[in-house]
Amino acid sequence: MHVTSDSTQLRELGYTGQVRLRGPLAERVADAAATYGGLAIDDVLKGFRREAGLPAPGADMAGWASRTTEATFGQWASGLARLGAALDDDSLRQRAVDLVDGWAATLPDSGDARMRSYGLEKVFCGLVDTAVHTGYQDSLRVLERVADRAAETLDRSRRPATPTDRDGRQPAGLLEWYTLAENLYYGHLAGGDAALADFARIWHYDAYWDHFERTPAPGQAWDVPVWLHAYSHVNTFASAAAAHAVTGDDRYLRILRNAHDWVTITQSYATGGYGPGEWSLPDDGSLGRALEWRTDTAEITCGSWAAFKIATYLVTATGQARYLDWAERIVHSGIGATPPVRPDGRTPYYADYRLGTATKLPHWDAWPCCSGTYLQNVAHLADLVYFAADDGLAIGLFVPSQVAFAYGGRQVTVRQETTFPSADDVRLRVSAESPVEMTLRVRVPDWSTGLSLTIAGRDIPAPVHDGWAVIRRTWIPGDELTVTAGARLRALPVDRFHPHRVALAHGPVVLAQEADFSAPFAAGAPLEVIDIERLLVRRDDTLTFQPAYRGATEQPIGSFRPLALVPERRPYRVYHDLDAPRLI
Repeated sequence: MHVTSDSTQLRELGYTGQVRLRGPLAERVADAAATYGGLAIDDVLKGFRREAGLPAPGADMAGWASRTTEATFGQWASGLARLGAALDDDSLRQRAVDLVDGWAATLPDSGDARMRSYGLEKVFCGLVDTAVHTGYQDSLRVLERVADRAAETLDRSRRPATPTDRDGRQPAGLLEWYTLAENLYYGHLAGGDAALADFARIWHYDAYWDHFERTPAPGQAWDVPVWLHAYSHVNTFASAAAAHAVTGDDRYLRILRNAHDWVTITQSYATGGYGPGEWSLPDDGSLGRALEWRTDTAEITCGSWAAFKIATYLVTATGQARYLDWAERIVHSGIGATPPVRPDGRTPYYADYRLGTATKLPHWDAWPCCSGTYLQNVAHLADLVYFAADDGLAIGLFVPSQVAFAYGGRQVTVRQETTFPSADDVRLRVSAESPVEMTLRVRVPDWSTGLSLTIAGRDIPAPVHDGWAVIRRTWIPGDELTVTAGARLRALPVDRFHPHRVALAHGPVVLAQEADFSAPFAAGAPLEVIDIERLLVRRDDTLTFQPAYRGATEQPIGSFRPLALVPERRPYRVYHDLDAPRLI
């Protein structure tokens, strides 16, 4: 991977089996391992075998998978391979290999996958990730066969998407063609032949990417196409990241950095989710207005996957901690606040943040696209927490966990003990065979009101570089670094056109108001003249807050708790008009 010359080179650790999550994230990972590890191989492959005229044992699947599992097959293989690597679980890795082998056996000699661009992109991903995360190199040989055939048969119109063809499918059904380059490039990097990179270059989306070569001048709007399919037009930048990884051309990194800022500044809600109605939006107040009626506020599960990939690439390519801010919001209040996929295929799809009353509901069809990205998201959680550096370790997220790694010829373990975000303190315990001189980098989040570091009650000076508080010292086995994160209550305006339409958050955690038979929350004043911490009173250790003014007895003002703790089908509110109470 190309790294800018003035940055600290950071490397991913989440797929090495060295990171162990605990607490709620670990429970989510274990649930996904059980659900997807429990899918019958014959059921997943039944439709492909039937279409190939082969014996097709197993049961038919439902919903999007009723004919074949084309829409998600590659992502399931990818997610199982990634989760197997993250957990160091050979059974999950083997399931990915078995899926790839079983599917490959349905291919004709020509390598024709009998898929259009949408399914192919996901299959490319599954084949690459199975090779990378299980070591099964035959997966790359399958990728080469399928890609060679696709290079002969895929229509190359590559028309840019428009508001009337928002995912670029016209004229030949090339749905989301501009996402194809990513895994073709990564297949080449993993050891596939040069033809994969040549084929990847065909699918560059220069007509769109070029708009992100520069940022607007102060006070000017972004000059980028909008009213396009939101998720795929963020996911296409993962292909720009892959192009940068292969070519080292900093143009692609510049595009990726600017695209990140465009999404997080003009397209995203407080949770990190984006794309109401699956649209990208002009920076004209459309984001805030969508809260007035749209129930499909964000395609949260697929959108999270694009965000995770972009954030991870930017952190490792630039060394800058700020790119984890977006991912952290999604961990706590995006994918972390969605109900898990169930064994019958019930899947979270849209997040609902509308004014009035919102609910968490599964998609109406079983096994939709988000059932693929859900697994990939959960597998990637461990990859956001720690990063290796030549001189030590970087702490990206504050979550209960530990990492064990080799440094300076010895084994070192760093363990996070915390109930963050309920508590504001994180204890980092360093264990090693003997004293070890190394650097710990602790991310300074965008929400922190003042991060502080102590060891045995003594303040530890730590210069901040690239958004990391940097501590270089000789660590004695058993040393415990206490990090006080500086999380406070915040009110976050949805966009600059609606400065008083806000979500409430504590640190990175978005709070949802109970909305069953309760009145909406409002301050009766603009945001700039109120003190949120005086309006809400913390009630217990689960980040539950009660409004100081409780309202009428017959219709009290509902209390607040993390969006992640709101169960399915229970009404809640995320956004509020502070200066205009909405009683009717």
